[in-house]
Amino acid sequence: MTLIVTTSILNKKTYLMTFIVWAMIITDVIFGTFLDVLGKPLNSSFGVILFITMSITVFFAGLYALRDFMAVLRKDLQAPSFFNRLYKATPLFLYALVVIFTAIIVEMVFFSQYSTYLQLLIVLITGVAILFFGFRTYKFLSWFKSSTNKRRNIMILAFAVSSMLFCISMIVATVFDTKELVYSRPSYIDPYYHSSNSMASRHLSSIELVIHLYAFLVPQVFAIAIAETVAVAFFLRYFKDQIGRTTLWTVIILPPVLFLTGIFGPQLLANTGGVMVYQLPQFFLFRVIGTAGWIGADFVIASAYLLVAKTLRRQITSSRNKIINYLIIAALSTILVSPATNNWITNSSYPPFGAIQRAFLVLASFLFSIGIYSVAMSVAQDAELRHLARKYAKEYALLDTLGNAQEDAEIIRKVVKLVHKQADAMGKETAVESSMLDDNEVKQYIDLVISEFRGKKDHRTY
Repeated sequence: MTLIVTTSILNKKTYLMTFIVWAMIITDVIFGTFLDVLGKPLNSSFGVILFITMSITVFFAGLYALRDFMAVLRKDLQAPSFFNRLYKATPLFLYALVVIFTAIIVEMVFFSQYSTYLQLLIVLITGVAILFFGFRTYKFLSWFKSSTNKRRNIMILAFAVSSMLFCISMIVATVFDTKELVYSRPSYIDPYYHSSNSMASRHLSSIELVIHLYAFLVPQVFAIAIAETVAVAFFLRYFKDQIGRTTLWTVIILPPVLFLTGIFGPQLLANTGGVMVYQLPQFFLFRVIGTAGWIGADFVIASAYLLVAKTLRRQITSSRNKIINYLIIAALSTILVSPATNNWITNSSYPPFGAIQRAFLVLASFLFSIGIYSVAMSVAQDAELRHLARKYAKEYALLDTLGNAQEDAEIIRKVVKLVHKQADAMGKETAVESSMLDDNEVKQYIDLVISEFRGKKDHRTY
């Protein structure tokens, strides 16, 4: 049974193009992760042709998919704001990166070298991902702070922590990569330059090595393996009856186990806490486990989002279709963001494998921020509004107004009006529409609550 869920905008072509982008990014990450094994075969005319082919393919597919994603989000991001300006600028960042990659390819074809400063431009442009992760952190924390029941919004807090850790990790990566490319690399890289994916090749001081480990790797790992997993687990809790306990616990347990084993296993075996030993040849097997682990974990979480979308697909309302679009974006961005946040661009290989995954950090962070944000906010708002509707119905019950169909209809009308008012206020604050804006859904829920209270009252009378 296929998990692919489509809408009028996000169709099978969107999935195909996103998967092509993912395949190119994963290939680029694998080349960087295993450069010590694959470096020599890639340092040839075949490597140049492969790099050119991958670059053309990934940008064509990425811009095609982005068109569909932006068509979904366009109506939601009309009001002027800082993030909306970033949203509108995202295609411009990608077009700028196309120009840079074109320049790199021209230099390699005609001069058999490329400028390190072009790599530096890639690092600086993709630093915009910090703003996306920062926005996501701010919005989640704002919602959590203003929520009436903070215990019920642990999901939002976990997403906020995850976003903050990603933000910290990307800040450190951008600063260190800029330093390495400016001070530790020649102006031009040619086929004779000795590229390496070892930590020693990055020429970091002992203090910088510790910072790299605990301010880049650890936050990134905990963002993916712990905070994001906790947030997804709380999110799926709302749909546990539809997806089943087995799927729920697989999503909760599998990702962190595989990821943490591959990444921190070498550190424990080497008994060191001051330098990252993941790339050392003797830990090659752990690199395989770690890479396979987070790739598999991404697909497990993405499948969970799509499974929720599939269950909601049976409820045909305009607001549900919006949430389904958000869920699809969340699923597809989940498989993109982990490989894009890998940091292999400073390998300075020839051709520059590691640059492709870094270039698509802009697209991945944009989709990851807005997709997960929209899904989480929609679910949180629904929970808040249902709690509010239940509170109003309970107040009417305590006033002993629940009696006949005419009174019930009047109560429902009043509660629907109050829920709509609160939903509109939430929508303006978050720029995300709740499914509780649908009149039929609100009425059905209030009718259910009234029936529950009437049953309780009748039982007490008896």
